[in-house]
Amino acid sequence: MPDIAFATSGSTGPPVTWLRTEAQLRAEAELVHDAVLGSARFGRIVSYAPPGHLYGRLYGHELPRLRDIPVTGLWDQPLSVPRLEDGVPTLLVCLPSTWQLLARHAPALARHGRVTALHSTGPATPAAHLVAGRLADTGFRAHELLGSTETGAVAHRPIAGEHTDAVPWRLLPDVEVLPGTRADADGAARRLRVGSPRLARPSGAEAPPDDWEMPDLVAPVGPRTFHHLGRASRLVKVNGVRCDLAHVEDMARDRCPGLDLVCAPVSDPVRGEHYEVFYAGPETVDPVALRRRLGRLPSGLPAPRAVHRVPRIPRSATGKVLTTELIAAARPAQEAEHV
Repeated sequence: MPDIAFATSGSTGPPVTWLRTEAQLRAEAELVHDAVLGSARFGRIVSYAPPGHLYGRLYGHELPRLRDIPVTGLWDQPLSVPRLEDGVPTLLVCLPSTWQLLARHAPALARHGRVTALHSTGPATPAAHLVAGRLADTGFRAHELLGSTETGAVAHRPIAGEHTDAVPWRLLPDVEVLPGTRADADGAARRLRVGSPRLARPSGAEAPPDDWEMPDLVAPVGPRTFHHLGRASRLVKVNGVRCDLAHVEDMARDRCPGLDLVCAPVSDPVRGEHYEVFYAGPETVDPVALRRRLGRLPSGLPAPRAVHRVPRIPRSATGKVLTTELIAAARPAQEAEHV
């Protein structure tokens, strides 16, 4: 049987095709079911993840087929409320955008009491932490996977409300960590380099790589646990201050409710690196005024170098921002206020 192709999201460059065998897909679905979900006996799976993406294929197709579980696919209806049948243990395969929907229907999830949520394709959102915290002690469970198209899932942890960041990640049983590229002068942070029998094969290559270095910065806690410090592509250092752009986005959205807003790293001739804000919103929201509203962010974080209004924020099928398209869509430079 031919290998199955999956493409990277193209969030920071052209999509790249990676190939997986049927055996690798089966192995990953079984492994996550047993090691992460606790061999739960689900009566239904509701998937918001598109099946053309590795994550959606694994838990919206492979796992239901292997365990003979009925599946409802809602990847083309992302605002549809999941159907919860009384007494039927249900697995929700979530995207980052799914959690806003779940937050609005938390009382129904609490009443059901037998719902498990699985999250991947990006860091758990503030809404995910909110839902997990609100539904603590109701029987609701949530788990987060760390991985990529190239590696498949490599680690997991529970989503446990506002204290989740203190919970270390744990490697899946068939994954080994190898010495990664040092990212800090003191060696505390390293790029996550892994080996696994589930590494994908690049299109055109005869075999998978022996190991793969991911764009994730980690700090070891134990032999098989670590803290995730952020994605290297989302960390910039401005005038010596490290900014996690995901964290900056959360704070900026709090100050600018109602806007679809993201941050993107940029090179800077003076500071070496910086970041800019891109937003889609009403014409009445002026980029110059918005930058002034952002002002100086809390915790000593520097304000964005510039703010751009764009017609829309381009995203992949799983919700990842397509940075190259985003920058190309930005309005002319005179609409941005530069430092």
